[in-house]
Amino acid sequence: MKRIKLCKTVLCLGLVGCLFASDSVVSNAVRSVSEIEQEQSDLQDEIDELDSDLYSIISQITEIETAIADTQAEMDETEAALEDAQIARDDQYEAMKLRIKYMYEKEDPSVFEMLLESQSIADFLNKLEYVNSVYDYDRDKLDQLEATQAEIEELKTALEDEAKELESAQASLATQEASLETMIEQKQGEMDDLDAELKEAKEIARREAELAAARAAAAAASGGSTTANVSASSSSKYNVNGDLNPGYTTGVSGSSVVSFANQYVGCPYVWGGNSLGGGCDCSGFVQQVLANFGITYGSRMTSGSFRSVGSEVSYNYMQPGDIVCYPGHVAIYAGGGTIVEAQSTATGITNYRSVNCHGIITIRRVL
Repeated sequence: MKRIKLCKTVLCLGLVGCLFASDSVVSNAVRSVSEIEQEQSDLQDEIDELDSDLYSIISQITEIETAIADTQAEMDETEAALEDAQIARDDQYEAMKLRIKYMYEKEDPSVFEMLLESQSIADFLNKLEYVNSVYDYDRDKLDQLEATQAEIEELKTALEDEAKELESAQASLATQEASLETMIEQKQGEMDDLDAELKEAKEIARREAELAAARAAAAAASGGSTTANVSASSSSKYNVNGDLNPGYTTGVSGSSVVSFANQYVGCPYVWGGNSLGGGCDCSGFVQQVLANFGITYGSRMTSGSFRSVGSEVSYNYMQPGDIVCYPGHVAIYAGGGTIVEAQSTATGITNYRSVNCHGIITIRRVL
């Protein structure tokens, strides 16, 4: 009888020992549920941050795509304007040649006939002066058309450069987007692995609970006492900074200039035009606005010729009324980071664009 009881005790102790050994293997085989869940939380934070970066990149790409489309539309418009300017210049040149041929290449009798037909010497001289004035008009008109053509060509070149820069930025952002998408995909793969590991850890925890219950039953069967003690596994991350700020010399306030210029917002844009209400281009607009305040430069100005007027101003000292010169374009600084300008044939005169809409060549103070 004692022998049977002894065998039962040994059997129970052996079973408890096996359970302890099994528990030890399980606990060391995988990480705890809390460890895995903490890693999942950290990994999700990384994924959220990558998603935020990706959203920012996609937003920038969308903005650049819009800018590229706008620039392409402006390039198409400029190309059409350039063709029109070339045709106008050629037509003016041919007309001037015909008039010169008629007035200067005829034989002397034509001048004699002019004398005979004149009622007086004064009348004769007036006719000769008229001939000369016609030539001067033709010459001035041709010079103006050539200046307009050169201005359009400069603007076209600047737009082409902007388009290249935008396309380069777009390509760089696309590379970053692809890299972020790859990283997010990898992190999602890691998250899937953690989900599988967490499922396994929870299954192990369930089995550990069952083993604990079995230990208690085995201990009770062995007499209610055992010296064995197993503890469960415990769970335990441009010259922006320049100092050029010349004083004012005319007594005209910049706010007055901007207020006057804003009266013509919505008026049409006309290549080579200089009528504020009837139509003008960028240089004609600036020239006529300044002329209203007695600031004149004589001959027809172009965007390029405005680069040498007045005194240069550093970007961080720019004030309303200052002239902002770009490649093939010129505008008036309106304050608040915006310009008032004769923008394009599509938009006319506007006052909403940023002063940094194009690369700034120089800022001039003429007031």
